[in-house]
Amino acid sequence: MIKTLALSNVGPSEHLAIDFGDRLTVFTGDNGLGKSFVLDVAWWMLTKEWAGEMAMPSSFIAPEHGKYNADESAIIGKFDSIVTEDTIQKYVFQRLGQVWNCMPTDTRGQNGRNAPSDSIVVYMKYDGTVAMYDPVKAQADAYARKLMQERVHNYEQMQLSFSHTTTRIYSQSELWNGVQKKRRQEFNGLISDWGDWQREDNFSYTCLKKGVRHLSPKNEPFSIGNLRRVKADDSRKFPTIKSEFGKETPLIYASAGIRKILSLLYALTWAWSEHIELCDKYSMKPSGNIILLIDEVEAHLHPQWQRSILQSLESVMGNLLMGQNVSTQLICTTHAPLVLASLEPFFDETEDVLYSFDLNRKKCEIELKKEEWIRRGSSAAWLTSPVFGLETDSSEQREDAIKEAKLAVRNRVDEKEAQLVHRKLVMTLHQADPFWSFWRSRAEKRGWNL
Repeated sequence: MIKTLALSNVGPSEHLAIDFGDRLTVFTGDNGLGKSFVLDVAWWMLTKEWAGEMAMPSSFIAPEHGKYNADESAIIGKFDSIVTEDTIQKYVFQRLGQVWNCMPTDTRGQNGRNAPSDSIVVYMKYDGTVAMYDPVKAQADAYARKLMQERVHNYEQMQLSFSHTTTRIYSQSELWNGVQKKRRQEFNGLISDWGDWQREDNFSYTCLKKGVRHLSPKNEPFSIGNLRRVKADDSRKFPTIKSEFGKETPLIYASAGIRKILSLLYALTWAWSEHIELCDKYSMKPSGNIILLIDEVEAHLHPQWQRSILQSLESVMGNLLMGQNVSTQLICTTHAPLVLASLEPFFDETEDVLYSFDLNRKKCEIELKKEEWIRRGSSAAWLTSPVFGLETDSSEQREDAIKEAKLAVRNRVDEKEAQLVHRKLVMTLHQADPFWSFWRSRAEKRGWNL
């Protein structure tokens, strides 16, 4: 599991320090403040490979002219590695090589220098890209590199060539249709694997059926349908989703929300099944941890799904690992008040944490705040809480019209101005809006004929 992450002079803020929850960590805040960046760095710290563009120090991107001694840019993380528990690693940016170089530490994690995590890690990005990391594959690749280095050392004429990456990173299209490289099927993809699992009715298919049941909306449950050929010029049989009314829809024609949910479910199921198979091939013990990173967990989801998605994912991960002594950690970002409202029944401050990004306009810097967990009762209350910071849960036009009306009452404007304010209220407020009682009572006291 990843436990802490500290960033210095890299990213949107000069200094960020994060203590992750053992079970759930949620980041919220305005766009462009660094939520996705934190997930990218957390993924890199765990796997030692970037899922996108490498993070660069601010001083490297926009150097200050005349300043030759830039402040040190560092990334420090604490996590369970494949070498030892509680490994602490510090990476400092080397400007000449444009790389993050691992530095020695004075902790018991020193022997784990540059070692990746011992956890299975699945990361779904905002654009549907899915990255998957397996610690068994990481150890196998590390062993292969070591053997090649020994051969190069023993044979002077041999050149070292090992460019294979440990992590698997697939676009949404590749995740569904698979990837073929050099006449080798590197990855089958959702359509092929789902069909094979369904025909074999194996453990993976059982996990899919349970996952679909947990992830479908409470009021609109769906299940797995029959495999069906869809196109005359495509011999593949595609998985389908069956609605509560019995209608079967091929996955390739499903909505964006359903496709996102099923992509995530498939990635989790595939990652665990692949891990178990690799452990069997290498005669190794399965990992005791699985980490799921999700950027914008509410993207493409109807409110019915938003208020159940996190709890459903917890249930899916629990069912996937049924009978296994495996710990799960879920780290996500969200802009949705309904997602936070849905956490109230099961949020546990001893193992869950909520962070909010905010822009301090006085200091002109981005701040990360660990929020005290308070049950607010509704998504509207969350929307107007300090976490999201809106004054009301209505439109900007209604908010402006009410402000103008209150100001008119306070300043005792004449009747003509009051009538102009009243027209704006009529255009923006619902006829049953509670503000009408206030406005009409004040208008009557002022003697305004509206």
